[in-house]
Amino acid sequence: MAKLEPARDDGIYITGLGTISAMGWDTQSVHEAYRDGEPRLRPREHNGKSTPVGALPDGAERALQRFLDDNPRYAELDRTVHLALYAARRAAKMAGWRGSDAGGVTIGSSRGATGLLEKYHAEFLRKPDGKMNPLTSPTTTLGNISNWVAQELGTNGPSGEMSSTCSTSTYAIGTALAWIRGHMAKRFVAGGAEAPLTDFTIAQMRALRIYSRDAESPYPCRPCAADAGRKNTMVLGEGAGVVALEYLDESEVERRSDRARSERGTPKGTPLARIAGAGFSVEPIATNTSLSEEGDSLRRSMRQALALSGLDGVDCIITHTPGTALGDRAELNAIRRLFDDRQLPILTSNKWLLGHTLGAAGVLAIEYALYVLRTQQWVPYPYPVPFTNTSRQIRSVMVNSVGFGGNAGSLILTR
Repeated sequence: MAKLEPARDDGIYITGLGTISAMGWDTQSVHEAYRDGEPRLRPREHNGKSTPVGALPDGAERALQRFLDDNPRYAELDRTVHLALYAARRAAKMAGWRGSDAGGVTIGSSRGATGLLEKYHAEFLRKPDGKMNPLTSPTTTLGNISNWVAQELGTNGPSGEMSSTCSTSTYAIGTALAWIRGHMAKRFVAGGAEAPLTDFTIAQMRALRIYSRDAESPYPCRPCAADAGRKNTMVLGEGAGVVALEYLDESEVERRSDRARSERGTPKGTPLARIAGAGFSVEPIATNTSLSEEGDSLRRSMRQALALSGLDGVDCIITHTPGTALGDRAELNAIRRLFDDRQLPILTSNKWLLGHTLGAAGVLAIEYALYVLRTQQWVPYPYPVPFTNTSRQIRSVMVNSVGFGGNAGSLILTR
């Protein structure tokens, strides 16, 4: 592999963020959820079994419904698209963008229009004449998520969608970074959306034997637990996250930061964090979930992100760790191989709080990273983990993602 040099024009900042998930629907509700530090996972029935899931709370459902009531043309779209549209509007609003200000759109999803696809397929099986709703194809194509986000924002730049399983939104951000660094756009909205809480999707995860069976436990999902390697505790969640990215030179960063210091609250367009490094890698498929025992693809993506950032290390890692025995163990192995045990970063995860949102997981982890950078706090694990987190000043946070297919992505955010 060729030696990677730190990027010279990597002044790419997050200036807007919009999310909706089990943790909340705006900055206030999400920060309150992280301060509270209690999981938002609740049991509900799927396929006749009590099943823990990370569903939207009532406040988030009301906020989403108000958004849809104001936009009746979105009624026939899938819930995945609804979540993406809500998050994208909030991200653009925080960034202070209007219309074509958003230079491009790249939104990803692991499974796409899950609910509508299953609904229309069930209708097809019930109808002997094979007649379908004419909206079936246009509302279930993977690209309809990003295309509708582009319509919502009024952008006239490029619009595209990708699917890279559980690392989808991280790869979407990587694509946006490439467009901006290639001087093909100054601004981009990027992220992911997922609405996987259907009987069929949950049955697929149960078939892999990775879904948590602890529906009534206070902590049904336990990533990085001390018994990792012996028990699968993954729990699915729904949600979406979108970031507004733009290239800013040093003088513009200083001007916006001065304005933020002089005004109450956070003015529109305030730089929230700089994306200092990004790394991506894939490894051969050797298991059903495509991750080696040593997490080779993650180790390479982390090393690449560090090389491009010019940093020797990071202060904190938001691990991917979905609560699967092999996945959690492999990621911890990869981290220990890359970092000296005596200088191990703070390791933390938000999946025990909101579940695994598949293609949206990367951006929702970025939301957590921004919370950590802003408050200098992380949510402590309420159960034993095989490492010790010691307090320190947090100036840099790495966000890891990895998915079926062995594709890993790592992003480094700095204050």
